[in-house]
Parts: sequence; C-alpha cells; structure tokens
Amino acid sequence: MRGGWRISGEKFYSTGTLYADWIDVYAQRADNGRDVIALVNTHQNEVERDDDWDGFGQRLTGSGTTRFHQARVELPHVYDFSERFRYQTAFYQHVLLATLAGIGRAVVRDAAQGVAQRKRIYSHGNAPQVKQDVQVLQVVGQISSWAWAAEAAVDRATHSLQQAFELQLSGADEAQLHAANVLAEVESAQAQAVAVELVTRAATEFFNALGASDTRVSKALDRHWRNARTVSSHNPVIYKLRNVGDWEVNGTDPTFIWQIGNGNGV
Repeated sequence: MRGGWRISGEKFYSTGTLYADWIDVYAQRADNGRDVIALVNTHQNEVERDDDWDGFGQRLTGSGTTRFHQARVELPHVYDFSERFRYQTAFYQHVLLATLAGIGRAVVRDAAQGVAQRKRIYSHGNAPQVKQDVQVLQVVGQISSWAWAAEAAVDRATHSLQQAFELQLSGADEAQLHAANVLAEVESAQAQAVAVELVTRAATEFFNALGASDTRVSKALDRHWRNARTVSSHNPVIYKLRNVGDWEVNGTDPTFIWQIGNGNGV
C-alpha cells in the first residue's frame, strides 16, 4: 500500500485485543523477511476480533482470536524487532507476577473476612467461634505467609528489572547491559516459580479455613485458584526452572525470546 503496509494473519489468545484501540503485532516483512513489530489500528474493517476465549480463569481479559485481512499499517508504525528494549520479556513477565501477587492478597483478604464473619461451627472444633479456633487461625496464618513470600519474591525481582532499565539509559557498555538483562530474566523466572507454587497452593488451602457453604457458585471463591492457574500457564514454569538451573550450573544465558505454534509435522 502506498505510504504504508498491509498485514494479514490470525492469532488466537491475543490478550486484551477486544478492548484495544491499537494492537502490537509481531510480524515479518514481505520484502526482506525481517522480524518487525507493527502497531495496528483496530478501527478498520480489516481487523476482526472474535470473543471466543473460554478459559476457566481470567475470563475478562479479552483474550480472543484476532484476524487481520490485509489491514492497513502506517509506515511510522512499523519497528524493527531488534529495536525492542532488551529487558522486554522480563518486563512482560512482571505483569503476570504482579497479577499473581494480587491474587494472593485477595485470597488472604477473603480468608480473613470469611473466618471473622463465619457463625456456623463444627461440634468437634476447638472454640465456640470459628475466629477463635486455633487450627483455623493456623490455616489463615499459613495462607498469609505464602502470599507474603510470593509478594516478597516479586518485589525482589523488580530490583534487577529496574537496574536493567537504568543501565540502558546510562550508556553502560555491552558487558554490563548483558549481565543486567540476564539477571532480570533469571530473577523474574525465580519469582515466577515461587509465586506460581505458593499462590495456587494458598488458593486451595483457603477452603480449609471455611465451610462447605463457601463453595457455592454465587460466592465464586474458586475464582482465585482459576485465575492464578490460568496466569501461571502463560509461560510454562517448567522451562523457566530449566533456564534457572542451566544458568546456575553452566552459566548459560536464559531464553530471552520464544514463540508458540504448531510443531514440525503438525
């Protein structure tokens, strides 16, 4: 197209596009095959968004299928992929980490409120009121501690991310930049491993402090586990742990960029 480009393709699980005015799209140039980022305006008929996300968690993220039918892209809105900021993968991971930490907080909040307000007790419990039952209080304390540890890990990982950002602005040499970006990626992976394990565990243990009536659909307290498990499945933690172990033992750089799609022969 004169003065710009056309883009075609399809992407399932394109988070947030249902609400977006602009979409950040990874693509390849037809003329030289180089990888680029294209900013695509959604207010054109050539962009089709399908609300077909049916995951059991994160239901309001607008993560449906997006289709581009020769959609228009202006020249200034195409950037070479090599120009991306180097700590981008770790930065994006921190959005998911913050979400997990927030879910942990919500679990603690609902556990504390649920126990404080609960009136029904078991005859073989430890106190005349649930909020005085030492075993129930222990469950809430354990949940709170897991959520605190997850949030502390996420907070710790932000320091290396901030350092990578500041070094990029300071004009540091290549060796410093590389080391800072490696550390940011590794620590985001370590925080992910901690948060995934502890927040999903807290969202399950949560129900040991409550009663059967708290499993009612109208209360939707299962949303915490469903949301945490869905967020945790975005970037498989097993591969993040492999990267951390390979870095610790062999000094191997973590995986900075990856894609998902059909394998060979599929």
